[in-house]
Amino acid sequence: MIAGTGGGKSWFGPIWLYREIQKYPKDGFLVVSPTYPMFQRIVLPRTKEFLDAVTDGEYRAGERIYYLPTGGKVFFGSADNPFSLEGVHVRAAWLDEAGQMKREAWDVALRRVGFHKGRVLLTTTPYNLGWLKTEVFDRWKAGDKNYEVVQFASILNPAYPKEEFERAKETMPDWKFKMFYLGQFARPEGLVYQDFDSGRHVVEPFEIPADWRRVIGVDFGYNNPTAAVWLAVSPDGVVYAYREYYQRNKLPEESGKEIKHLSKNERIELAACDPSEPAGIEQYRRLGIPARAGDNAVKEGIEAVITLIKSNRFFVFRGLVNLLDEIENYRWAEKHEQLKDEPVKEYDHAVDALRYAVMAVRPKARKPVPKPPGW
Repeated sequence: MIAGTGGGKSWFGPIWLYREIQKYPKDGFLVVSPTYPMFQRIVLPRTKEFLDAVTDGEYRAGERIYYLPTGGKVFFGSADNPFSLEGVHVRAAWLDEAGQMKREAWDVALRRVGFHKGRVLLTTTPYNLGWLKTEVFDRWKAGDKNYEVVQFASILNPAYPKEEFERAKETMPDWKFKMFYLGQFARPEGLVYQDFDSGRHVVEPFEIPADWRRVIGVDFGYNNPTAAVWLAVSPDGVVYAYREYYQRNKLPEESGKEIKHLSKNERIELAACDPSEPAGIEQYRRLGIPARAGDNAVKEGIEAVITLIKSNRFFVFRGLVNLLDEIENYRWAEKHEQLKDEPVKEYDHAVDALRYAVMAVRPKARKPVPKPPGW
């Protein structure tokens, strides 16, 4: 359910959830909000109020579980740390304001309902052009029967004030009004890679010739994901991102072993890594990965990627969902409604890895050869 603000999405969630509970009253269910404060302020009160009215259940705050009188359980979580949602098999999951969540939360939800072939409800306003559009909306638009999208404007809720709707229409940028009041996808202003077009720059995977240059960019993390992006460069300088790695809670030794395994039988020229983690770089070297500190000139790296995109010399293999999600969300910071010359430090792990790799493969400017005296 993709709708404008105030349309009633979050009120629908508990009703849908209870219908699923009636089908499988003894099983488990999952409710997810983007952040813990939103869980406390919005999702929990609405869900608890509804379930209290239709069941004789009990919510235990210490466990964040609503115990149904039938023996079933409703587990509550937030997408701040997507892996905190792991560990239970549920019949259905509801993700409220899913458009604010990273792609990992969607993957976890699918895994949690997978064992029972369960259903997932997403209720949200379209905040960006990330995974919600590419992995849900676009699939439904293409006729995939596994997806159903209901889309409507704020004003379809008869309780929503028409005066506020008209005020927003007159005063807001067109793209923002479409997203937040009409529930329609639009390209936001301020995206770093605004020239990237998923219809043109995303290509079907193909077998990469063995003689093409290959490099890896790595952005280290632990609570944040360790992200790696593999690039292949054709002889005429066209760059393809053909593989990604995106894992949380991995030490450099663990991520290094997994990255090395993914690169098996490939001739990797180098792995350009986050220079702020010299210990991680050294660990990769010990594992036999040709790792070195990447160039962390942020502005220059972004410009190098933009140059490739604008010249149609950068393409991403379909299926690199985390990289694509970040490209569609990476934006310039704002101050007093003016764009600053630096990006926001979020949705930046895979794109940082991409930047390190692109800086490693870009042609180096040749220094002029000094002329002998008298020339």
